[in-house]
Amino acid sequence: MTKTWLIYALGGGWGHLNRALSLGRIAVNQRKVEIITNSPYAKHIHNQGCLLHSIPHYTGFAATCLQVQEILLNTDYDCLIVDTFPRGLGGELVDILPRLHSIPRILIHRDINPRYVIEKDLRSFVVKNFQAVIVPGEGKDLPLGDLPGVIHTAPWLVRNAGELLDKKTVRSHILRVDDTQKIILVCAAGQASELALFSQLTLKLHQTFPECAVRILTPHSPQDELKDLWVFHHPGIECLAAADVIVGGAGYNTVYECAAVGVPLVALPLARLYDRQHKRVSRSYAVKNIQEVLTTVNQLLQTRQPANKPPIPTYTNGAIAAVHHIINYEL
Repeated sequence: MTKTWLIYALGGGWGHLNRALSLGRIAVNQRKVEIITNSPYAKHIHNQGCLLHSIPHYTGFAATCLQVQEILLNTDYDCLIVDTFPRGLGGELVDILPRLHSIPRILIHRDINPRYVIEKDLRSFVVKNFQAVIVPGEGKDLPLGDLPGVIHTAPWLVRNAGELLDKKTVRSHILRVDDTQKIILVCAAGQASELALFSQLTLKLHQTFPECAVRILTPHSPQDELKDLWVFHHPGIECLAAADVIVGGAGYNTVYECAAVGVPLVALPLARLYDRQHKRVSRSYAVKNIQEVLTTVNQLLQTRQPANKPPIPTYTNGAIAAVHHIINYEL
């Protein structure tokens, strides 16, 4: 009988859900995969063969915690995988985890604010309640990175290099750009409240670089004057791979997807309660304001090779190794 993995992936943006899908789509060849999510973007994606327990993002805090507990207590699964928050986003896993004596529990340790780790005494909690900790490409300088038996993989990506759509197809059919133009792609993958900032950036880039094709990648419909520049496609990594320069935040997906496909990222670190984008931004071209965005984009465009001869991405998808590691903990 096929075993079932249940992945806890609560969080308001793309990151938690995309990491869960990156892992789940590889695992579905050997396991049944179910994902708990409250991402507002869940309705915009293909579930990659995974079953989604989708809690509406507008559900209240207490009601969300109760729904999570009901799913955990009333679903049959053989392994629980928790992304980022060992206690749960609202502490709702504290009373549940000790009851799962016979079920392997795996923590996915993305970088997290060390103040939260100290306040909630997460070190002792993780040691007591999880059999393994996997770091998905975030390096070793993490609050829980020195716990015994931590496993490090390359970043998890929702597409392997060989699965990416042909760049010429993406340029013409998705981004709607001809072969002669360089593409500046604004990746508005964060919270819906940040769309105004990225819309302003898009408009300024469009005005400053009229010779380029500027596009804004977001599931949210932007203001009317940007309608012709608006694109939405999932997985976004396929659009990133076809661009010449990316402008965005410094979230997990944006940073590691740009690095994987070899396209420079001009990143504005955005404030988050738990995620330290200011730390991750060092992997990109870090900027502080719109003027620095324009200056850096201009410099990168001067050195970027012609768009019609892009390099073919080659990278390691850490989700593949992670699946093997988790299977080993089931045995």
